[in-house]
Amino acid sequence: MKFWFKGLAWLVAVTCVVWIAVLWHWRSQARDIAAADLWVYLVALPLVITGLLLAGRWAFGAAVRKQSQADAERAAAGEQPADSSTPGLAPLRWQVLGQWVHLALGSSPEEVLEAVAAGTPRPSPDPALRDDQGLPVLSARCATMDPEAVAVDLPQPQQFDAAGLRALAGLVPVVDALSSVWGPWAERFQPSSTVGAAGDPLRRVRVLAHWPLHWSEAARAQAMDWLRRRLTAAAGEAIPPSAWWVQDVPGDGVALLVAADKLLETLHRQSCDDLVLTLACHSDLDMPAVDRLLREQRLFQSERQPRGVMPGEGAVAMLWATQPWPLTEDRPPVQASRMQAVCREQSIDAPGRTRARELSQAVGNLLEQSAQAPQSLCALVSDSDQHTARATELFAVSLSQLPQLEPAEDMRLVGALTGHLGGVSPLATLALAAAWAGQGRGPLLAVSVGDRYWRLIAHLHLLSDEVAAAAT
Repeated sequence: MKFWFKGLAWLVAVTCVVWIAVLWHWRSQARDIAAADLWVYLVALPLVITGLLLAGRWAFGAAVRKQSQADAERAAAGEQPADSSTPGLAPLRWQVLGQWVHLALGSSPEEVLEAVAAGTPRPSPDPALRDDQGLPVLSARCATMDPEAVAVDLPQPQQFDAAGLRALAGLVPVVDALSSVWGPWAERFQPSSTVGAAGDPLRRVRVLAHWPLHWSEAARAQAMDWLRRRLTAAAGEAIPPSAWWVQDVPGDGVALLVAADKLLETLHRQSCDDLVLTLACHSDLDMPAVDRLLREQRLFQSERQPRGVMPGEGAVAMLWATQPWPLTEDRPPVQASRMQAVCREQSIDAPGRTRARELSQAVGNLLEQSAQAPQSLCALVSDSDQHTARATELFAVSLSQLPQLEPAEDMRLVGALTGHLGGVSPLATLALAAAWAGQGRGPLLAVSVGDRYWRLIAHLHLLSDEVAAAAT
C-alpha cells in the first residue's frame, strides 16, 4: 500500500510539471491544438515519464541494496584471519570451556534443554504485572531470585529499577557457579617469575559484560564494580586480582559476541591462551519495562498484538579459549566456529511478508567458511518462539537448507518458553547449543533471531578425543 501511495504521488508531481511545461510551450507557439495532442502530451507523456522515473528509482535502489549486501559479506569475510581462508588450512574455531545459565526453565543448561524438549512450562499470567487494559501479562519469571540482597551490596541501589535489580540477582548464581572452575587452573594464573615481568599473571581472564540498553551510565558503572568484586570473591585465591580484565561492551547481545569473537581472534594472532568470559543479564519484570514494551508496540496481547513478545528474565555466562584447556571432567571440549552476524534490511516486527534472505545467506556463508556440509548437521538450537515472524523466518531457512532435521526431535526453540530475554538471548542460544553438543548431539547449528534486526549464527560440535589430546 505504501508503494502505491508513493507511485501516485510521483504521478501527480510529474503531471503537474509536464502540464505546466506543455501549456507554456503551446502558448508561446500560438498554434492550434488537436485532440490527439491532448492525449499525447497531457495524458501519455506524464505516464511515460512517471514510469521511467519509477523504473530508474527501483533499479538504483536494487543496485544500492546489492552493493550494501556485498559490502556486508566482504566485511564479514574480512573478520576471518588471512590463514583461515587459505586452501588447505582449517578455519579458526574457538573452544567452549563451560556455560552457565539461570533462566525461568532452570539453573543449568541441562535443565533448560530438558524443559524445552518437554514443552513446559510456558510463559504464564504474571501475578504482579498488568498491561494497559488491566489484564495479567504473560511472563517467564525466575522463581529463585533475591534482588534485596543485591541492593544491599550496591552503594547506590536507587540507580536501578526493580527489573535491574532482578537482572543482577539472576547473575549471582551464574557467577557463583564459576567458582568451581578456577581451582584446577590456579597455577596457570600465578604471577610470572621472569625478570621484568614480576607480579604479572601468566594468563588473564578477560571478561566482557553486557548490560540492558536502557541502564544509565551510573547504573552501568555500579554494575561493573559489583561484577569485579563478585568475580574476585568467587575465584578466591585461585586467581589473583591482577589477572582479571573486565570490560563493558556497549550495544546489544549480538555486539557482545562479535566483540568476543574479535578478542579471541586477537589472542589467537598473538599466540596467547588467555580465557574470555562473556556475561549478560536481563529482566523485563517490572511495570516500567512493560510500559516500555507497550510504547514500542512489542508486548504480546491476544487482541491487539498477537505477534508480540512475552517478558522474561535470566542471566548467562560462557567461557571461551583459543586453545583446549584441561577440563576437570574427562571429556573433550566443544568447538564453536567463528560467529556470523548479519543485519536484516527491515525489522522482523514490520508488517508484511516475512523475508528470510539475509538469514539464509548467512547460514550458507557460515557452513561454507566452516567447511561443513548442511547434510551433516544433526540439530538446531534457536531463541525463536512459535507465534511471531521469527518462527516463520527460521522455518523458511531450516526447510530450504536443513530439510533433514525433524522439528520435534532435532530442534530446540528456547524463546517459546523463556520469553523475551533482550541481550541475553544470543548468548543463551550459544550456551544451550554448546551444552547440547557436549552431550554428543552434534554437529549442530545455533541461530539467534531474538533481535529485531540482527541475526547471529554459529556452528558447534564436540572435539574428538584424539584431536583434543593432540592440541593439549
